[in-house]
Amino acid sequence: MSHAKNTTAPPKAQHLPLRQPFEARRGFTYYEVQVIYEDAGIKRTYPGVQDEALAWELKGMIEPEVAPYPVRILWIAGQEYEVERFLRMESRVTDMIKSVRSADRPGHEFMARLGQFGPYEGYAPQNAQSENVARNAEEAE
Repeated sequence: MSHAKNTTAPPKAQHLPLRQPFEARRGFTYYEVQVIYEDAGIKRTYPGVQDEALAWELKGMIEPEVAPYPVRILWIAGQEYEVERFLRMESRVTDMIKSVRSADRPGHEFMARLGQFGPYEGYAPQNAQSENVARNAEEAE
């Protein structure tokens, strides 16, 4: 829908055409947890999740491990073309968050599984089925 310019209104009030069609601006939102290391001048962002409660849980896991550095949750807008790739990654991250819940230090375990401290030494079940297979393999030995 194109409107004629109102030449008496200031430029900010003009009805200008959109830079890109509305269809190109469709997408989705998700949450990322980020640690801010001000003294080093860096920010570490962890993979995103669509469930806000899961993002808060991850924030709660990571905070004790990175104290005194602040941890924040970002609300991110993703583009429609990214959704399939994001959902695959989110599924893995969600499984990982759930699988470290029972650890003594879930934040440390989560960061270790992401390789933050070098190669991960333990096995990292991605879902209940793979956990059972791993346990059965250990029992068979």
